Amino acid sequence: MGRLAIHKDERGRFPPRHAKGVDPGLVGLRAFEHPAVRAYHEWLLEEYRPRYSVALVTPCSNVKPYPLSPTSRKIRGLLRRLGLWDEAGDRPRGVEWLYLSDLLILVPYEKAWDYPACCYELHPEELMRSPRRYNMVVDLLARAVERLVDLGLERVVVYLPRKHLKIWEDARHRASKWPVEHRVKYNIFSLHGLEETLQHLTHQHTRRITLDAWLKR
Repeated sequence: MGRLAIHKDERGRFPPRHAKGVDPGLVGLRAFEHPAVRAYHEWLLEEYRPRYSVALVTPCSNVKPYPLSPTSRKIRGLLRRLGLWDEAGDRPRGVEWLYLSDLLILVPYEKAWDYPACCYELHPEELMRSPRRYNMVVDLLARAVERLVDLGLERVVVYLPRKHLKIWEDARHRASKWPVEHRVKYNIFSLHGLEETLQHLTHQHTRRITLDAWLKR
């Protein structure tokens, strides 16, 4: 049996797949002007509050909603094996799973199923060809992460491919505060490095909680 192959388009990109369809107003750079996108940016910078002090940052996907992508399914399986999944709530437990989006900046796993995250199409190459929009995204990401640190985010596991990592790195240099980073080399074929890092962090976190509880006795 041959290897599974997903054919790319004439530009060398993986073809987009949208389970909930695409809003024509959310295609390309003009999507930044869409009222739903502006409202989402406001929510991210003013209302969103992380539930945990550790976050996992992974890339958005040509498959939408993102959780349906092959990589997201593998990561979800990994979190289940590590005991980091709330089966009743069908969401991560003990770690904040955030998608780095070219358009929406940071999308929590729970929001990835919803509009507008489910129904846009913007390729990283389009963003990088627009200095104005790229600068806007970097600035928003820097501000968003600064706010998350103020709200208690202490550590972040970064699992990003090259183009998304550049956005992340540029935002880190621009921000005035940043969580402790644990970078894992992005590999679509193996999650071994990610598994080791998450195991180590969750073990440390459990030990700290146990110690804090003992000291308060």
